[in-house]
Amino acid sequence: MLLPGFIKKLLAVFRGSVAPPLILLSVMIGFWVGLMPGWSGLHTALVVVVLVLNVHLGLFLLSLGIGKAAALAAAPLLYHVGIYVQDHHSGILKALSSIPVIGMTDFSRYALAGALVIGPVVGAIAGLALAFTVINFRRMMLKADEKSEKFRTYYSKTWVRILDRLLIGKRAKDVKSMFVKTRYIRKAGVVLAIIVVGAFFAAAHFLQNTTVKNYATQTLTRANGAEVNLGSLGISLLGGSVSAEGLQVTNAQEPTQNQVAVEKMAASASIYDLLLGRLVMENVEVSGMQFHQPRQTPGEVLEVPGAVEEPFDPNGYAVDANDIAKLEKYAKDAKKLKEQLEQLRKWLPQGKDQAPVDATGPPDSYLKYLQAKAATSPTVTMLAKRILADKVELPSELFGSSAILLTNLSDAPEALGEPITLELTSHETPAALKTQVDYSTGTPQVTGTFEGFDLSKIQAGLGEDSGIAFDSGAASGSFAGQLTKELVDLTIKVDLKDLKAKGQGKGLLGLGAEQTSEVLAVMSELSTTIRVVGPITSPRLVFDTKGLGEEFKQALVKAGKDRLQKEIDSKLQEQLGDKLGDKVPDQLRDAVKTPGKSLVEGLGGLLGGKKEEDKPK
Repeated sequence: MLLPGFIKKLLAVFRGSVAPPLILLSVMIGFWVGLMPGWSGLHTALVVVVLVLNVHLGLFLLSLGIGKAAALAAAPLLYHVGIYVQDHHSGILKALSSIPVIGMTDFSRYALAGALVIGPVVGAIAGLALAFTVINFRRMMLKADEKSEKFRTYYSKTWVRILDRLLIGKRAKDVKSMFVKTRYIRKAGVVLAIIVVGAFFAAAHFLQNTTVKNYATQTLTRANGAEVNLGSLGISLLGGSVSAEGLQVTNAQEPTQNQVAVEKMAASASIYDLLLGRLVMENVEVSGMQFHQPRQTPGEVLEVPGAVEEPFDPNGYAVDANDIAKLEKYAKDAKKLKEQLEQLRKWLPQGKDQAPVDATGPPDSYLKYLQAKAATSPTVTMLAKRILADKVELPSELFGSSAILLTNLSDAPEALGEPITLELTSHETPAALKTQVDYSTGTPQVTGTFEGFDLSKIQAGLGEDSGIAFDSGAASGSFAGQLTKELVDLTIKVDLKDLKAKGQGKGLLGLGAEQTSEVLAVMSELSTTIRVVGPITSPRLVFDTKGLGEEFKQALVKAGKDRLQKEIDSKLQEQLGDKLGDKVPDQLRDAVKTPGKSLVEGLGGLLGGKKEEDKPK
């Protein structure tokens, strides 16, 4: 009866010429690879080591199979050891993550982190036990060979070797051949390792438009909450470039529409970072970007739990509750605004105290033990250092065709340490916007400036209850505050120039539409401060009613003075000009007939007074 294959391989080790150190390495690496779940960059690196070193492939595969079986049986142990490694030796994992190829490993998996320690230890123990057993067996064979001439002659016969090979397995030519010094580097293995590395690059090239593209679209779909399509994806590991065409991002609220569509993107990428499992792009150029375009077929929308909105508490934001108004009041399409804020929320960062935690407790099955991951600190896996999209047709009358420049856009900005910047410049209007998000303080801080905002174009988006209707003017200013998934707290300083507006609805500050129009009629400039506070999907506006009221009060006084002045000028013109005619002195007649001047200024002090600055000093 022929022996099973794995027993033949084991007996071949005993009777072969493999050096004991290589036996140790074969078993140790085999258990190491087998105990680690899944496949990663570390698995690939260890396989390349096996090919280069002259280890026994059969023994390695045998140990790998035993290790895989042991991984399932010892899943809870790997899980708990992984927790200890994550908590006490995270520096080692971080160092391994910085090594090319090995860095393409998800060390946040508890079982993998545990196998990283247990694998070589268990493999070394098993390898040492087997190595010593082999040494003792070979010494026993050597003694028998030295003491018995018949045994030595019989063991060296050709037909015995052939029969032995068929029934038991491969062995050395004779007993002394078991102790022949072996080479530790396998020349054929070096060539094979080169072929494997080449195959890896070839696979990356030929699979980039299938496997890699599918992985990219699945990742983007999960992030977007709705189907994302990608026409083609090109990655050149040797050339260090990345390109994509036909990107379509479904609008989760309107599956028949694309939220954004891009014809082509191209960028240069770091080869070193690609080998670490990161995509770092230096310069990204985007062309053919469009918004709210119809899809050929409706996109699939993922089911996500509804966000629980807490009631707005003004006391949590240190604002006066009497000065708060809902943002929807000032929007013409409140529903659309709500949807846009909900979409924006998905891409905003977590607050300082809102980082996700692993509160699920121990897994309830062996497979979950092998899949569980630690809630580690965010790491950058995608970074675009500079993105330029020119001639982008924005769905906004305020901007229209514009240039968009983004810097330091990443999937983990809090770990990057560099602020994200956005510059938006219109080609059709004077509108320009610059903003920066800084994570250095823990909670993201937003700052920025804006200028050239045409108030007549802003009016198109305001509702009838906004209290004011802009005819013309320009807005500029700055803003600063916080903007996260949970809340918004922005202070906006606004300067209005060349203002022409009128009141509508209930007007501003309770003045009514008529009085608001009177105030605005004498105001060409206005400066005020507005705070936007509350949950990101339902923010409130807080006005500086004290400062705004003071400006309106002064404008009302000026409006009253102007009205009184016009009435006096009219009466004087009627009483003095018409009745006295040529009897009126020239100086007085010129003063009375000059419109737009105050009475005292027009008469030049003739009625008993001079302006303070005209008095002799």
